Amino acid sequence: MKITHVSTAVVEANYDYTYVRVHADNGQYGTGECFFAPGLTQALREMFPLLIGRDPREVDRLARMLWRKGSGAGAVAGYLYNAISGVEAALWDLVGKSAGVPLWQFLGGKVRDEVRIYVDCHAGDNIESWGPMLTEREPQWLRDALGGQPRGEERYEPEMYFERARQMVAAGFDAMKFDIDSIVVLTGEELNRPLTRAEMDKMTACVAAARAGAGDAVDLAVDCHWRFAPTEAIRIARSLAPYNLLWLEDPCPPENYRDVAEIRGLGIVPILTGENLNRRHGFWDLIVNRGCDLVAPDLQKCGGLLEGKRIGELAEMQGIRYAPHNISSPLGTLASAHVCATLPNFVALEFHGSDVPFWNDLLVRSDCSGPLIQRGRIPMTNAPGLGAELNEAVARRYAKPGEPWFA
Repeated sequence: MKITHVSTAVVEANYDYTYVRVHADNGQYGTGECFFAPGLTQALREMFPLLIGRDPREVDRLARMLWRKGSGAGAVAGYLYNAISGVEAALWDLVGKSAGVPLWQFLGGKVRDEVRIYVDCHAGDNIESWGPMLTEREPQWLRDALGGQPRGEERYEPEMYFERARQMVAAGFDAMKFDIDSIVVLTGEELNRPLTRAEMDKMTACVAAARAGAGDAVDLAVDCHWRFAPTEAIRIARSLAPYNLLWLEDPCPPENYRDVAEIRGLGIVPILTGENLNRRHGFWDLIVNRGCDLVAPDLQKCGGLLEGKRIGELAEMQGIRYAPHNISSPLGTLASAHVCATLPNFVALEFHGSDVPFWNDLLVRSDCSGPLIQRGRIPMTNAPGLGAELNEAVARRYAKPGEPWFA
C-alpha cells in the first residue's frame, strides 16, 4: 500500500478545525485533525511531497521522519507538531480502515468501553470565535447565533456560573470546567502584581456558584490560563479549596514546570497542566519530577496519537492522572477518545464545542446513532479506523474563506 495524495480543508468554527486527508492506492483514505496555528495549511503542504509513495502503515516511522525533516533536525517544539499530529491521525484512520480494525486496537486495546467527557463551560454565556493568532472574529454562524446583534461586553457574574452549571448537569455531564482568569481585569500585568481583594472575592463567588449549580456529585475544575505568579496562584488555590475541585488548571506560565510543582507540592488542590508541551521530551521534566497531579497533552498538537499514548504511560509510572486538553471538532475529539480508552490512568477528556451550533453535525458514525457525546460519555465501537467520517455536506457550509477543500 502506498500514499498517493494528501490534502487539507479548514472549517471556521470557534477555532479553525484543520483537517488532513491521506489517500492510498487501495482506494481508501484517512482523515485527521490538527490544532490551529498561523500558516498551518502552508506548512502541511510543504510536508505532503515527503509522504507520496510511502507506506502509510509505517505510522511511527513517518511521524518521526516529519519531526526531523521539518525541524532543522533539532527543534523539539513549535507549530510543526500541530501539523504532524493531524497527519499521524489521518494515517491511523487510513490504516485502521484498510485493516478493518479500530484505532484503539492498534494502541494496545481498550480498558474501557466509553470515554468520560468534561464540558468546558467557559465563564457563563460568552460565545466566541478566534483566529489563529487568538484575535476575535465573527463568522456568519456566530452572527446568526447572536441574532444579528453585536457581541455585548463580556460579563463574569456568579449567577452565570450557577446557571451554566445547571444546564450542563441537565445535559448529562458529571464533570465540567469554568474559566476564572477572565474575571481579572485585563491589564497585561497580572504576573507582576498581587490580585486585589475584590478580584479574589469575585473568583471565589463564581466558583461557589458553579459548585452550587453543579451539586456535590459533579466533578468541578477551574482554569487559570497561565495568568498568575506562584504566590497569587497559591492564594487562589487556598481560597477555592473548600469547593472540592477536580483540578486547578494552568495556574502559572508553562515555561517553568517548577512553578506549578511548587503549588502542587503544597497539596491544597490537584494541579493540571501540559497542553502547551510537545512529545514525551517536552513532558519529561514535568512528569519525572511529579510537577503536577494530572497531565493534559493536546492530542492534536503533542506529536500524534501514539505519542499521546506514550505520554500517558509515562505519567502512569509516576502516579499522575491523564486528562487531555481538547478544543477540536468531533473528529479530533473522537481520535483523542481512542487514546483515552486505552489508558488506565485516564480521568476525563475535554469538550470545548458546546456553543458551536453545528458541532454535532460535523460527524457521521455508521455504527452508532445519535450525537458523539451521549450523557457525558463517548461510546467506543468496533468500527475501523477512527470509526467515523467528516460530514462534508455540513462542513463545507462553514469552510474558511481562502482555504482549499481537500483539493
